[in-house]
Amino acid sequence: MTPSLRPQPTLDLAGYYHPQPNYFHTKQRLKYLAESYLAPQVLTQRLQDLPQQFEQPHQRPWERFDWQAISPEQIVGVDRELFASLIAASAEVEAPIRDYAQISRDYLQQVHPEMSRFISGSYDAEGKLIEVGVWEKEERQHAPTFCKLYQQLVGEPFTPHSNTITTLEPEIDLGEDLYRHAIRRITTEWSAVSLYLWLMAHSTGALQQAIAQPMQDEVNHLAKFWGMTRWGFADQTFNRLVGMTAQFVQMFDHHQGDRTTSSEILQIGNLRYGAELAYIFTRVLRQICDWNKHLQPEILEGLFGLRPRLRMA
Repeated sequence: MTPSLRPQPTLDLAGYYHPQPNYFHTKQRLKYLAESYLAPQVLTQRLQDLPQQFEQPHQRPWERFDWQAISPEQIVGVDRELFASLIAASAEVEAPIRDYAQISRDYLQQVHPEMSRFISGSYDAEGKLIEVGVWEKEERQHAPTFCKLYQQLVGEPFTPHSNTITTLEPEIDLGEDLYRHAIRRITTEWSAVSLYLWLMAHSTGALQQAIAQPMQDEVNHLAKFWGMTRWGFADQTFNRLVGMTAQFVQMFDHHQGDRTTSSEILQIGNLRYGAELAYIFTRVLRQICDWNKHLQPEILEGLFGLRPRLRMA
């Protein structure tokens, strides 16, 4: 008598796929994603690419995926309406990229022209944009991608309401202003990486592959901004984490008024998903902090040269 064969476990970008995952299944998928996409060697490669971007700007190529294969059935272990609402929120967060780039240029142009060009592009003597920056080119793909994903999942088009842009109150010291702006930029990248990893943990197939493209852009930018700021300021990790947490709370509170979708993730019935998000936010930080231990001054100076006089008091 031939023994019955057990079905083989299915693998996707988040590891083992469970059709009806519990909290621990999803937590394992989140851990797998964080360790894969934020591995020290991956982050180091992304940072080492930055000096090359100063010399020869180039976009990170996206992997191919099948738009027509995306369907609501590829949402895993979460209510489809909740998942779609977070896709819509992602489109809205990503929408005002030109404004973000211009603000960064205002901070960076006189202090680090190469980084300013990477983020916001090149301008002529009259301040007219000549060439869009690599960061902006990569980021401007994200909002249309999430809008198209929303339409594939819901069957209706989605027009995002852009975030309103908040600016930091200027301080007396230029270094302090630039540092706070850098921490805000890192905070937005950390938030995007964490949310997109959560979306990947709750998806599979072409839907998961599509979300992986903007997610990898955000990891790329997070590594570059973290390493560049570490080189420029040599700040303590604890102080950086405190600043990021404060920025995150302020940004979250402010952008609640921008959302066209409801804050369902905060409702009592969805506390499990809130716990999952809390886990991945802290897991991403853990990956970054573990990598940060390897960013010794001599390594950073080998990439970017002697550190400028911007050290925080």
